[in-house]
Amino acid sequence: MAILLEHNQSYFRRVSLGLLAVVLIGILVIQGCTPSSQSITNNGQEATAGMNVGEPVPNFTLVDLEGNQISLGDFRGKTVFVNFWTTWCPPCRAEMPEIEAIHQEYKDKDVVVIGIAIMEPEDVVRQYVEQGSYSWTFVLDDSGKVASDYRVTVIPTSFFIDQAGIIQAANIGGMAKQAMENKLAEAMR
Repeated sequence: MAILLEHNQSYFRRVSLGLLAVVLIGILVIQGCTPSSQSITNNGQEATAGMNVGEPVPNFTLVDLEGNQISLGDFRGKTVFVNFWTTWCPPCRAEMPEIEAIHQEYKDKDVVVIGIAIMEPEDVVRQYVEQGSYSWTFVLDDSGKVASDYRVTVIPTSFFIDQAGIIQAANIGGMAKQAMENKLAEAMR
């Protein structure tokens, strides 16, 4: 009986340690999407990833979920909010309703919102967008080249681009609506 009890306690310890390891790994994976939210200042000195404020953005042409080619250059003269994201990233998913609210509020004010899904299949992105009823422009960066051109190393990363194609504000990590509005205001000046 004592041997059986000792065996059960040993088994319980191994299972507990295994579960603890799984939980810790899960936390690390979730945190791997993004560190804390970081703002990139006008002098660019706080930037740890991505392009800096004041830089002209590289043009890109990507395919949207309807099969249309979308070029950033087509939106010159408008303020553009570009968000790099993936469907599996918890901070990306958390900010999506906030981005939808921004899109609805600013779409009649010459502001364009573009979500760039990085290296994900079109059907996965489409399903996520449809389930969330998100209505801004989504394009697919199948190869990751555009994310590389923008020096995106953390997701989500957002850029707020003025009418001349210059980055006026940027954010590394998830954002709340108020932060998005503040950064849009910088780009709309």
